Order: sequence, then C-alpha cells, then structure tokens
Amino acid sequence: MDVLGPIPAFEPSALPGDWITEGTVGPGQLAVVVRDGIPALMVVNGGHNFVAAKPTRASLLATPYLSWAWNMEMRNSGTHPVRLVIGFHGGNRQSPARSSPSPESAAHTLPIHDRAIVITWGDSALERGAIVKPDTTKVPQPPSRYTARGGRENAGSWWLETVDLSDIYRRSWPEDDAASARIAFIGIATSAGKQPSPAYLSGIRLSR
Repeated sequence: MDVLGPIPAFEPSALPGDWITEGTVGPGQLAVVVRDGIPALMVVNGGHNFVAAKPTRASLLATPYLSWAWNMEMRNSGTHPVRLVIGFHGGNRQSPARSSPSPESAAHTLPIHDRAIVITWGDSALERGAIVKPDTTKVPQPPSRYTARGGRENAGSWWLETVDLSDIYRRSWPEDDAASARIAFIGIATSAGKQPSPAYLSGIRLSR
C-alpha cells in the first residue's frame, strides 16, 4: 500500500483529497520538491503544531512493515521536530467506544484511534532502535516513541528505513490484542517552538 510516493501526489498548494490535516499549516510548510534527484515532500516545522495524515484502515498483522526514505536537516540539537506518526485502533480492549466524526468535521479530524506510535530522528545515532513506552496511566495516553535513526553526522543524506510496526506495537502495549489492531492512519507531524528544520520524505508504504 503506497502512502506517499515514490512520486508524491501532493501539490504545493493543497493536499490530496484522501489526506487529513489537523492544526495550522502555513505557506511553504508542505511542498513537493526534488532533493538530490529524488521527488519528495518537504515538511518544515513552524509556529504551530500540525499533522497531515492519510487514513489507511489496514490490518496491523497483514501489513506490518512500514518503509520510507528521509533526508533530514539538523539546525538544533535534540530530536528533529518533524516525525512520522501512526495511529491504531482495535487492539486495546479497554479503550472506550468513540463515535465517528460527523461528515462536516471528518475532513479535518484524524481517524478514530486509541494507540499511536511516533517515529523520530534522534539527537544521537546511538538512539537508533530505542523505544520510549507510553505512560498507560495518563488520559489521553501519549504515543509510544521509536527512534529509527539520528545524529547530525547522518543528516543531509537519504536513508531508506523499514520497521516492523507489529513488533513496536507489541513491545509498547504487551497486554493488547495485536491481531485485532488496525492501522488507522499514517501521517507526518511537526512540533512548534524550534528553529525551522526541513525534512524530506518519499516512498512511504506499508507491506507484508
């Protein structure tokens, strides 16, 4: 299942019709560019948080592998402010039922989800593969955080990644029924309050 690319369907002024945004997207924060000969979506953080996501409704165990290519610019220390975010639904038996959004608000509301994984570019290359499990006592529950790569020495180059979402899910929520979990959406999120640091992403897809 192609989510983004290999040639992005984005237009500089608008998202494709099957994508959803939450938050404020300013001019130039989402644009299709060519980076080192590769068509990519350039994502730049700004003064407000935002998420741009594509609903997928895919079975976690049927399509557990998420792959993508990214090229990150590092202008500050710390975790890069642009990251991937994946929402899940159905694996948590304790999750309260949630009603579907109205048709009027559905275009601006992320799909129903009770779990989320954020995939980040860490401050250090040594963080690769680290999982920070969420505090399950908090409501709403924060996402699990997985560092796929990191380090200033790796910035400015293209890297192809593949992660097993089912493995990260099970390690984050071992009490859940992963067989019942569905991938509700895959998106790109930014954090406000940091110096703008462009990220270039291409070829996001799910596979078995």
